[in-house]
Amino acid sequence: YYTNIPGSCNFETQDQEWTTVCGLIQDTNDDFDWSISNSAAQTGPHTDHTPGKGQRFLYINSSAQKKGNSARITTTKFFPASLGVCRVRFWFWMFASRQTGVLKVYTVEEHGMHILMWSSSRNEENKW
Repeated sequence: YYTNIPGSCNFETQDQEWTTVCGLIQDTNDDFDWSISNSAAQTGPHTDHTPGKGQRFLYINSSAQKKGNSARITTTKFFPASLGVCRVRFWFWMFASRQTGVLKVYTVEEHGMHILMWSSSRNEENKW
């Protein structure tokens, strides 16, 4: 159901660039980038959360990063202001380890101010 909603992305982009297909941009001012995979080796999940034939997911490997480093993506699409109508839905796998950072979701208001909407420093269970 969710993969058919306008604006959704399941990262099953095959040979196409996921940033274009999903309407996302890698921030050029961050410290490292997000990648697409169907497995996150020993440190992460071995499959994605997408129902059906989904296999790929967006990930970062924080094990080689220093404290304070960031990996940022932004949307290329603007969403109109709303009162409780707009929703962002995603699944994340962030099982606790020494190197786990903080996952944050911001909105940016019309004058450029970043507003923290949600954050998580870890997932208590080893699952999506």
